[in-house]
Amino acid sequence: MAGNITSVRAESSIPLLLTTASVVSLVGVVFWHTLRLISPPIEPDAVLTVEKSNLRDYTAQGESPDSWKVQSLWIFPIKSCHGIELKESQVVSTGLEHDRQYTFAEKKLDPKTGKEGWVFITQRQYPALARVTTQFRSQKDAAGGKILEVGYPVKTWLNRWIAMTGEIMKTFELPLEASEEELAQYPPESVRIWKDVVMACNMTPLVPSGFAESFGAKHPIALFRLRPPHFREVFRCAPRKAEIGYQPVTAFADAYPIHLVNLASVRDLNSRLEDSLPKLDAIRFRPNVILSGPPAFEEDAWKRISLGDKEYYTSCRTVRCKMPNVDQDTGIRHFAEPDRTMRKYRCIDEGNKLNACFGMQVVPAAEKGFIRVGDSITVLETGEHYYIDQ
Repeated sequence: MAGNITSVRAESSIPLLLTTASVVSLVGVVFWHTLRLISPPIEPDAVLTVEKSNLRDYTAQGESPDSWKVQSLWIFPIKSCHGIELKESQVVSTGLEHDRQYTFAEKKLDPKTGKEGWVFITQRQYPALARVTTQFRSQKDAAGGKILEVGYPVKTWLNRWIAMTGEIMKTFELPLEASEEELAQYPPESVRIWKDVVMACNMTPLVPSGFAESFGAKHPIALFRLRPPHFREVFRCAPRKAEIGYQPVTAFADAYPIHLVNLASVRDLNSRLEDSLPKLDAIRFRPNVILSGPPAFEEDAWKRISLGDKEYYTSCRTVRCKMPNVDQDTGIRHFAEPDRTMRKYRCIDEGNKLNACFGMQVVPAAEKGFIRVGDSITVLETGEHYYIDQ
């Protein structure tokens, strides 16, 4: 009898639980839509950015080999965060203007010195950084400079309630064209990126306190911005000052100012991944310039090219780590692909026989230039490449 009574009570509570859940969900939805009305999304700068991605037809086949052109342009203002697709861009000594101007870093113990210091972070450690969005604000700052709006998903109990309408995104702003006086408010500190240690402005006061939770940071984090006097000089496979009139530099890019990818090469790799990764997005390779027209891997032998009316040195191939395994929309890392497949047929550089090559590292022949979607590509020189490691 006791068992029957318990059963009846349990059954009678089900409608109440369902009603409560419905009310909670309704309150969550109402709150979410109210929040959206109170804080409407800020319009991006349509003059600079594209309305429809130039990669929306990236799975199409059969471009004319006579129409070699710049298909898409991208910058990643914060290293390893989501990028911005552009119609056109200034080209400066560090590459496309505003690219990799910022980086997040975490405080870690240096095993060699036994001291704590700031070390850059990427999707290699925190794939969820891909969910951190960036866009240009249509408004300008007081001095007329561009403002970068940074968005990140909020990890709260409320997020679970309103998942049916999309997650909550919070935002904060960063200056892109700050004056020396403005940057002087943020103390310079040393931050390590690969083997380089540079002095950069610690701009952490501009980052909300709960931001680190959005990508699962395991250590204290900070935000750094590199200023021109402290740009990192690029040597290795890059042309020298005696050859082009200036020594190439980069901000927080891994190694070289510009990364170039050929769309046909992406499609070739995609055709080998149909079972394990049906839709391979070119943005997984974090390129600045995406080309269409050349046959797959034609770029492997390029030494010097022109894009529009400016010359560029294709200094070396891009030796890949496993970061392209991260889906740039979800921030989820695939356990093996495309790295596994690339290693089967793209370990082609005598300078690094263990890792796959995909894309080319590029240096502007002049410190200033301009590049647009639709610019034509001309190959000026071809030859052998030999990768020099960091």
